[in-house]
Amino acid sequence: MKTEISQQKAESSHQSPACPVGRLVKWFVLLFTFFFFNCSAQEQSQDVILKAMKDELKRNIENLKLDKLKPPFFISYTICDAKTLYINSTLGSIVKSETQPFRKQENEVIIGDYNRTNENYVDENSIWYWERNDMSIPFGNDYNAIKRALWYVTDDKYKDATAKYEAKLSSMEQQNLTDEEKNLPDFSKAPKLNLLLPSVTFNLDKAKWENTAKELSSIFKTYNEIFKSDVSVFLYEADVYFTNSELTEVKYPLAIAAIRIYAQTQAPDGEPLNDHVLYYALTPDDLPAMEIMKKEIKEMADNITALRKVPTLKETYSGPVLIEGEVVAEIICQKFFSGTTGLTGNRKPILSNPQIAQMAGNLVQENALENLFNKKIISRDLTIKATPLLKEFNGKKLIGSFEVDAEGVKPGKELTLIENGVLKNLLNDRIPSTKVSQSNGHRRCALMNGSITTLTGPGVINVSTNKGVTKEELKQKLIAAAKEEDLEYAYIVRKIENPNAGIEKDDNMYFFGGGQEEKKDVLTKPIKIYRISVKDGKEELVRSAEVGGLTIRSFKRILGAAKSQFVYNSLINGKKQEYNSWLWPLYGIPATFIVPDAILFEEIDIQKEKRAVTKKLPVVSNPVGK
Repeated sequence: MKTEISQQKAESSHQSPACPVGRLVKWFVLLFTFFFFNCSAQEQSQDVILKAMKDELKRNIENLKLDKLKPPFFISYTICDAKTLYINSTLGSIVKSETQPFRKQENEVIIGDYNRTNENYVDENSIWYWERNDMSIPFGNDYNAIKRALWYVTDDKYKDATAKYEAKLSSMEQQNLTDEEKNLPDFSKAPKLNLLLPSVTFNLDKAKWENTAKELSSIFKTYNEIFKSDVSVFLYEADVYFTNSELTEVKYPLAIAAIRIYAQTQAPDGEPLNDHVLYYALTPDDLPAMEIMKKEIKEMADNITALRKVPTLKETYSGPVLIEGEVVAEIICQKFFSGTTGLTGNRKPILSNPQIAQMAGNLVQENALENLFNKKIISRDLTIKATPLLKEFNGKKLIGSFEVDAEGVKPGKELTLIENGVLKNLLNDRIPSTKVSQSNGHRRCALMNGSITTLTGPGVINVSTNKGVTKEELKQKLIAAAKEEDLEYAYIVRKIENPNAGIEKDDNMYFFGGGQEEKKDVLTKPIKIYRISVKDGKEELVRSAEVGGLTIRSFKRILGAAKSQFVYNSLINGKKQEYNSWLWPLYGIPATFIVPDAILFEEIDIQKEKRAVTKKLPVVSNPVGK
């Protein structure tokens, strides 16, 4: 009996893959099987989606026609096939944890021809329009189900487009338009492109990232003076499919991994104080190691706690200011690539009536920079280029890199926007502006949850200087410039609020637009702003400051820039300049800014922050951290 048992054990041991070679073979087989079936499923899904898009597009371009109305001359379909993971944690406990797949479409139907279309026209419906049809695309690989979803929305879009086209022609006849406005084409031609790029896939490991969020958010358990804090993890993995009636067919990946850490408190005088740490990467593997994140979160928590006790700004200041690090990138983003006055083409549309201009505000204004081509608009020491194909800089991966835009247009390797201070070009899509007649491939697909939108905006922006110096030399120049102005001190700004940081606003005021008038010369609120003594160079952290007097024109008068460059990955909202955190906390175009590590401005205004309302401190003390 013992002999039989021994033999069974021996056979079992011989069959078991316990040996290293056996385990290796087993894992190789499992890994190969996983990737084989995963790739096979992706290819099958890709084939069905693209075939359904192409077939339905052809059917509609051939058959869509209403009596006495023009048929569509251009149709395009975009389908975003995405998987998302969103985790929110506070003080070591999970608040929200959800994985969500979605398929959404963006559907464009254009009436007319390249010279005159239903586009570039604004009426009441344009301002208050809300999608009436479901833009969802069914999951799975049901060819007919995908076609029906595209067909139903296309039909509605066509009817809207025909009505808008006729209304636009009528409005143009009743208005005294300039020859330039009459003759400016509405849509530019683009070459046919067939490009299917490989997907970017990663494991949406919910349990792993829940543990990460809990561990990071637990850091705030010991901070009694921080009233609110949270950690959010976002993983976004998508393939975007695009086809149009010009026979362009593209597929490209849209992926990002992000961690947002946010903290909030109040100073003893009631001033709201916020700070944040943001990490953006192409994949989860590119995010910083846990120990690095913990260290930086603790530094942030220590900073916001110390900020409660620092002196407030009392007086108004106008003089030299040194901007450092990520603030340089945020200024470039906020002043050059947000709103309608930066380095993004923006034509003035035809309006249905004069009242629309008041209702739509900046959305119907022409970009003033259009009239400054080949003129100096910033310091001759600075050059700004778009380098969308650049994937890495100084060892850091760039989330803004892209090979094809949302309209199926390939961007060039390099596009000079400003050369030695002189404006040369603007980022543009297929809608011609007065100075940029063709697309240079900068219509981008924006990250959203449960929806899809495309915006015109940057990918990778490189700002360089031809007269760079060290940061220490800039600091000495700052002190010297302040002495020349007979000032006792100057200022250094090292951190400001990021629009994607999750900073709480008054929801009612924001939703109804109250108090949201655009301040073109004001930055988002400073978090780290230091007053530096001219006498001894001593730095002192202050609060309650507002940085103003800063526009694109301010870049004409700089006293120097650092020769070293800083890489800043972020999400921006493009020229729409809308903040949709109430829809989903992660919103915008993935973009990267490579900028000088510091810039010294000759004159910037700094004054005490103006607040409409200051809330009182909590009546009972915070129970956490005692």
